[in-house]
Amino acid sequence: MVNYCKASLLDLLAIEQLEKDCFPTEAFNRRLIKNLLINTKSFIIKATEPTGEIIGNIIGTTKKENSSSVGRIFSLCVFKRYRKSGIASQLVKILEEEFYLRDIKKIRLEVSALNNVAQAFYERLGYHMTPEILPHFYHDGTDACVMTKRLP
Repeated sequence: MVNYCKASLLDLLAIEQLEKDCFPTEAFNRRLIKNLLINTKSFIIKATEPTGEIIGNIIGTTKKENSSSVGRIFSLCVFKRYRKSGIASQLVKILEEEFYLRDIKKIRLEVSALNNVAQAFYERLGYHMTPEILPHFYHDGTDACVMTKRLP
């Protein structure tokens, strides 16, 4: 059984390793993860095995855009051997609930223009592709597509 809860500074090294495993060329560094863990405008939700091992996480941030707050899915990682078991979908659902509680009505995210699997995953969860493209967004020069979702 997988457990879900907010991550803390005690999870820093495990989250850093998860990032490296999921995103070898794009992994967040320890300093950034630490800042995200202590910043009140961001939150990290972890998925753990009953043993306490972190097997997935999602990082969400909030910011003001014009006069309203917007949520952003900053990162979503699940160890390869746990994929396709509903963990990523549950992490997104929990993050969306957190945004809703903070009165955030719009969520955005960036996804590689080459990552059709991730794009299809987010579309199944109600996210829509926008016309916005972020050229050379990733370290390897790949463009990012922007997807959004409105919350009720």
